[in-house]
Amino acid sequence: MFDYYQPTRIHFGSGRLRELGKITAKYGKKALLVTTPDEPLRPLYERVKKILSDEGIKVVHFDKVEPNPSDKMIEGGFELLKKEACDVIVAVGGGSSIDTAKALAFTNGQEKIDWDEILAYDSPYEAYAPYSDTVLPLISVPTTSGTGSQVTQASVVSRGKEKITFYHPSLFSKECILDSKLTTTLPPRMTAATGFDAFTHAFESYISKRASLYSENDSLAAMKLVIDYLPLALKDPQNITYREKLSMADTLAGRALANSGANAPHPLSELIGGITHITHGEALAMVFGPFVKHAYADNKEKMDKVAALFEGEGDLYAKLTAFLKTINLDKHLSDYNVSDEDFKEMLTSPMLDHLPFGDREFLENILKEAR
Repeated sequence: MFDYYQPTRIHFGSGRLRELGKITAKYGKKALLVTTPDEPLRPLYERVKKILSDEGIKVVHFDKVEPNPSDKMIEGGFELLKKEACDVIVAVGGGSSIDTAKALAFTNGQEKIDWDEILAYDSPYEAYAPYSDTVLPLISVPTTSGTGSQVTQASVVSRGKEKITFYHPSLFSKECILDSKLTTTLPPRMTAATGFDAFTHAFESYISKRASLYSENDSLAAMKLVIDYLPLALKDPQNITYREKLSMADTLAGRALANSGANAPHPLSELIGGITHITHGEALAMVFGPFVKHAYADNKEKMDKVAALFEGEGDLYAKLTAFLKTINLDKHLSDYNVSDEDFKEMLTSPMLDHLPFGDREFLENILKEAR
């Protein structure tokens, strides 16, 4: 018995950004555009504005998104949305932009953001009742291939040193555009980090007890695409075929994650990121080898199937370590100059007593080996 839900309409293909105006116009005549302030992406943002305005859509631009979106930053967008009532939200960027847009769409129409209430939506498996009748439709246009946020019901918010994920069916994008041309400007470091993020989504959902034939097929296909094409995309970043394969992997892995959930590496990487601000994909890479080593005995059959996706001899741990070297992510916390104080804060986190993926000793051992 299992559930599987994927309500987002996907528009896949190079050059399909040009369709954004017609897609958005179905939802209204005034859009909140949510982006980072990054200057290198400014020409893309201006192009998006023109595509929307050419379709008669008025654009309000919130360009304050930061990595690891904070509650305070989101509240700034919330205040703008209160002043400039919009019909639809368009997110352009990576996971941070899409997560921010989700939070804004979800809280639209409220007097204030009640974070305690919203963050109580803490299960990806619950079909929660509607939050309000003022939630806005969301159109997502990812510029990275990794987070899968365009096809998930999750939004990650940073509050102090904590990164907290909340879930709701209303957080699914109504539609998304996967135009792989938009990912060709990603620097190698972010291509590697986001690509490996997609791999981990697929892997963790694959070994989940909630996995089904549907999600397993998505997971296996996504992992194979990342294994085959991420190293190639790092060598030839302008190759659209390679980028399209990673976009496919990103979305397949996101669908699997939305339906089957994550495992220990994701909350551990969020613990690391909340304290050190290390990029999510890089934090995942640090804990993934140790996780595979310590979780192998309980997941032998499936982990052996994942190992078979890689070429060559050896077990999954050896093959994964070699792959991380290939994509320049075979690193430890010490490579990022994480202090003893920060590491102690990780090991003493109450989170390690409450995660359902293993006891404190299991989780501490992963962190210690990641150091």
